[in-house]
Amino acid sequence: MLHERLRRSTRPEGAPLPPIETLRRGEGSCRDIAVLFLAAARSQGFAGRFVSGYYAEPGNEGDFDLHAWSELYVPGGGWRGFDPTVGLAVAERHVSLAVGARPEQAAPVSGSFRGGGRSSMSAHVSISEAGAHAEAGS
Repeated sequence: MLHERLRRSTRPEGAPLPPIETLRRGEGSCRDIAVLFLAAARSQGFAGRFVSGYYAEPGNEGDFDLHAWSELYVPGGGWRGFDPTVGLAVAERHVSLAVGARPEQAAPVSGSFRGGGRSSMSAHVSISEAGAHAEAGS
């Protein structure tokens, strides 16, 4: 339902919005929607955690951005991933980097510095199926 009723927005920086704010706006980034999903699941008694990583959307040949989703502990089934932003159960297209009970515990990159000067960071992410390179070289 969250996937169907909330518009996906891009907000490259900042903490997730409170769940009530995401509902009020009718839209949110993947981390906003994951936090809303966790709040709903926890209100029903499920243990949950926030996941930060990458999602290889079908048709995306590169230029991946960080993505967020949720995991719930299902009695008898263990931890199961749910991605309310794309409306899917987590499967082979999701690559997990960090997991925590709260979003700030799952920041894949964090840090600080003091003093003057400039700082920058860049990264390139490539996602491919296991064995895809070996098959291409045969």
